[in-house]
Amino acid sequence: MIFSLSSVAYADTYKDGSKGQAVEDIQQQLKKLGFFQGEATGYFGPQTVTAVKRFQLKRGLHADGVVGSGTYKYLFEGVSKTESSNSKTQANDKHVISIKEIQTALKKLGFYTGAVDGLTGKNTEDAIIKFQKSNKLTADGIVGTGTSKLLLAAADKSTKSETISTNAMSIKEIQTALKKLGYYTGSVDGVTGSKTKSAIQKFQKANKLTADGVVGTTTKNKLVSAAAAKTATSAKAPAAASTKAVTPATATAPATAVKSGSGVELLDWWKEASKVFKLGSIATVTDVKTGKAFKIVRTYGTNHADVEALTAEDSKIIKDIWGGWSWTRRPVIVEVNDRKLAASMAAMPHAGVDSQPANTYVSQRSGGYSRGANLDKIKDNGMSGHMDVHFLNSKTHGSNKVDSKHQAAIKQAAKY
Repeated sequence: MIFSLSSVAYADTYKDGSKGQAVEDIQQQLKKLGFFQGEATGYFGPQTVTAVKRFQLKRGLHADGVVGSGTYKYLFEGVSKTESSNSKTQANDKHVISIKEIQTALKKLGFYTGAVDGLTGKNTEDAIIKFQKSNKLTADGIVGTGTSKLLLAAADKSTKSETISTNAMSIKEIQTALKKLGYYTGSVDGVTGSKTKSAIQKFQKANKLTADGVVGTTTKNKLVSAAAAKTATSAKAPAAASTKAVTPATATAPATAVKSGSGVELLDWWKEASKVFKLGSIATVTDVKTGKAFKIVRTYGTNHADVEALTAEDSKIIKDIWGGWSWTRRPVIVEVNDRKLAASMAAMPHAGVDSQPANTYVSQRSGGYSRGANLDKIKDNGMSGHMDVHFLNSKTHGSNKVDSKHQAAIKQAAKY
């Protein structure tokens, strides 16, 4: 496929209000790539601005709706016939990454020293060029498919070469689990070191995993399930005889149900709960009505906790409790760092696509959400997007108001 480049000079800039053959060429190209649905009129209006922004977001460029030299080059250069005629392939390109992801990867590899702010600029472009030169790529400062693949692979390799990759588990949580299982005897101080790495390797060898001392997804899942099983076994051990008579309510309650007097705390979200249940924390959630439990990870959320099921098995348990994905609020107990917090949960995954990279711009997000950032960090866990967990005085993200149904469920949970 041959494109006429004579009508557009790289030094030119095309934006809202621009006119001419160059603008028509841009519209035609955006149309071929599936970003522009209107007629190529040669006038750069609001529809064209939107299409350019969509293209820029998809390609990890600064989404200002302006076709400068960088956007123009990326729009026209290196486009094959197959790519031009198959917009679906473009939309499903798993190697499209955001500016923040580019900056994070470059920083990890030592090419970038600025702030990870998601903004394009000279520092970011210079870092990309340095990476491309060191890897014998075309040093144009543009993160295309080839550069993004190599960048992600290099960053991933760098992560795996570190002492420990926590993979959504804090070092303290890893140490606590290993200690519970008898592999770790040091203090739970959240500091990585030879003792912690040695304990991880012992656990991996015992479970026939690659003994590299890295807590990746497989090791994490095995570690969490083994620690949970150990806790359950300990709970079933015969207790000392009690002088108190067993009440009928206690005698007939499910074995795993959360009971009155179990130390459940009613914590204000803004003052305490958000600090106890931090981003990246893994928690055990118990539904107070059925006594069934599952694990979640807090991945997003400011007004309340946005969470995702830790594994596909946890998603199955959640769906079993709610009778499928549901916005129904249920009283739950969130157990994290040996503390039990009264909460309310709605089991409706939304605003994400499990098969696409986290935080990239995607369309047709779950829960009826359309285009936007992919709010799905935990992959292959049986759900797309995240769910909501509310605590005392927390608010919704959409209305920025306290949800009365969630608050009622929280108060129910606090009674157990």
